[in-house]
Amino acid sequence: MFKNFVIAALLILPLVAFAQGKKNSLKNIKPDSSKMNTVQIDTGRIINQIDTSGKQLIKTDSLINANGKETVRFTNLNLFIYITISAAGFIFFFFLFVKTLFRTFHKTKSTRQSLLLSWNLFFIVSVIWVFIIWGIVAGLWSSAAFMTILIFLFIMSLIMSIIALKSK
Repeated sequence: MFKNFVIAALLILPLVAFAQGKKNSLKNIKPDSSKMNTVQIDTGRIINQIDTSGKQLIKTDSLINANGKETVRFTNLNLFIYITISAAGFIFFFFLFVKTLFRTFHKTKSTRQSLLLSWNLFFIVSVIWVFIIWGIVAGLWSSAAFMTILIFLFIMSLIMSIIALKSK
């Protein structure tokens, strides 16, 4: 047992000494001065440099500049007024188009077609009313999501009106 320990110590000792010598030799290596930059900086001379870090205003198109858009802030009173005006317009258009105009259409067209035309006219005028109230008055006309939804609803109402006119 002791003999194995001595043999192992004799084998490990040169490895430890070699590793220690390698550490010391790495510390003693000095960088090659010929590869270093030898240009000296003259600290007595003042050089005015152009400040490139300054923020400069670049004028861009208003559609490109998303930060320049105004954000619409609604108060509870404004929301209540806009919702009330929208609901009053919907009620008025319902009585105007669905109730009154249905009777007029029903005299010359079938019941199904006149009902479809009445509801489609109500829908088209209601979309225009929403655009006027929420888009122009409330200031959401620059919102891409609002305009996309309104255009989609308007196209759908026109398609439904064409279907109503073609049906019998």
